[in-house]
Amino acid sequence: MKLKHLFCCGVALCVASTGAQAATFNLIDTGGVKGSAAEAGFNIAAAYWGSVLTNDVTINLNVRFAPLAPNVIGSTGSARTDVSVAQWERGVRATKSDSLLDRSIVLPSLNSQGGVKLVSNGVDADGNDDLSYTQFIDGSTTSSKTLYLNTAVAKATGVIGANNPVIDGSITFSSTFGFDFDPTDGISANTFDFIGVAIHEIGHALGFVSGVDFLDVYGGEGPGAGTLGYSLNDTSIYSALDMFRYSDASTRAVRGKPDVLDLSVGSDAYFSIDGGKTALFGNKLSTGRYNGDGDQASHWKDAVGCTGQIGILDPTFCFGQAGEVTALDLAAYDAMGWNTSVDVLRNPGYVATTASIYRQFASLVPEPGSWALMLTGFAMMGATLRGRRTRTRVTFAA
Repeated sequence: MKLKHLFCCGVALCVASTGAQAATFNLIDTGGVKGSAAEAGFNIAAAYWGSVLTNDVTINLNVRFAPLAPNVIGSTGSARTDVSVAQWERGVRATKSDSLLDRSIVLPSLNSQGGVKLVSNGVDADGNDDLSYTQFIDGSTTSSKTLYLNTAVAKATGVIGANNPVIDGSITFSSTFGFDFDPTDGISANTFDFIGVAIHEIGHALGFVSGVDFLDVYGGEGPGAGTLGYSLNDTSIYSALDMFRYSDASTRAVRGKPDVLDLSVGSDAYFSIDGGKTALFGNKLSTGRYNGDGDQASHWKDAVGCTGQIGILDPTFCFGQAGEVTALDLAAYDAMGWNTSVDVLRNPGYVATTASIYRQFASLVPEPGSWALMLTGFAMMGATLRGRRTRTRVTFAA
């Protein structure tokens, strides 16, 4: 059985940073985690992220472990804020490291209005997004000039304060679902790798999301199609990760301008750090739950079956399958503004299995009861994993 995640955004617990300069995670128990097996699992997942992200910031994440509706394995969310593309690019340049990726990365070029060139979907006579065709946007729309940026990325790039108290992400795992919390002896049959799924979910809160999913929900066969009366390109919807989303078609869309982003639903998109010339490590991205390949655009392309995933941000988990973080995963975070302890272009074969992560951090996580208590408002985009006989998918409410 495959678990199809339309994961969108993330989670964590009160874990201190793991190095002299590293991200610190506040994991805030909102119910049912303290004293459960999930407590250590959340802490280990957050400790891993704290070991590979070297920006000196504090990430606040709500976590909950409780019974949910039948066949719902979990729900997730992350906070975002409007930030101009120009401001984000300045932040990326100001906070970059000496990694080979940071020294060679190509950020999108901006026009005189601060907008990027992109291909997106068209607009029908009623003003709604029309997924039946694509259009070239020259950088004049709100969507091309303003990002809907994860607050975690805003912290990493210095756009907002490093210790801003905003809740950057939120997640609930179902306490009635079968999870394996110790991957060192393999993942038991009929259970999911809790640490792998938690690392994945935290990864969404840290910025691995795509605004293409909004177009997918509100256009074509999406559940919100025809309900807005305006185009989403008149608003901010795209993420930092979207600033590296290209396709062969978009790079040929305008003669003499190969650095055109592809932010349309259903396109054969890939993640590129050289302005669209190549797909890093030969990757592909998912293209849309409702109008694309069946998986949220906020993921790598789904591998066939239960092996061969190109990263932890693959949209599926299988029963009995252990998760793996790859160099490609970390490259995405390095590109969007995080600094990483792994120089991924010099170490393209980097893989961290959840078993190795468990062995490294299980003895270092806080004892039960060492929690951060915090009350604050947060913006959240919900997501749910709805179970079926053979596989489940996540849907989100925009």
